[in-house]
Amino acid sequence: MKRVFVLVCVLFMMANTVYASEITWESAPGHHDQSVLLGPEIQSSKDIVQRNGKGEYLSSGMLEILNQSNGSIYICVDTFAHVNVDRIRHTVFLDQWDDRKQDWVQVDYWEFERTKEEEGGELSMMTDTITIKNVATNRYYRARGLHMVEIGDEIEGCATETHGVLITKD
Repeated sequence: MKRVFVLVCVLFMMANTVYASEITWESAPGHHDQSVLLGPEIQSSKDIVQRNGKGEYLSSGMLEILNQSNGSIYICVDTFAHVNVDRIRHTVFLDQWDDRKQDWVQVDYWEFERTKEEEGGELSMMTDTITIKNVATNRYYRARGLHMVEIGDEIEGCATETHGVLITKD
């Protein structure tokens, strides 16, 4: 009976360790739930989170959303490290404003990843762009980003969030 108890305790501790090391958009430091709906004359929104703490690998995360005025959305996501890292990952979430709920609703997401091996041994920044065509127009959209860098077993992350931009088709 004592062995079973010890085994259960060890398994519980291992499960908690794995869970605690997982970084999500909600748990990453940065900007959360600060989006406002911008006026129709404003075509883009950008968010930057800089992390300059001693010993940190992640330098900054940047995210921009742009109304292309043709029923399309352009998004650019950047993740920067202070040093050469093993892997950079970022995820972009696209949210649409729901007038009835008076809240944001996630409509899509994209994941990107590169390793230093794929980049010839040097990896300290990563940029990706997305163009989403034929979206519902005269609606507000925002982007959220999760930026992560990895060295060995160490993972650091931050969260970005743009303001809501009205997507139009002129």
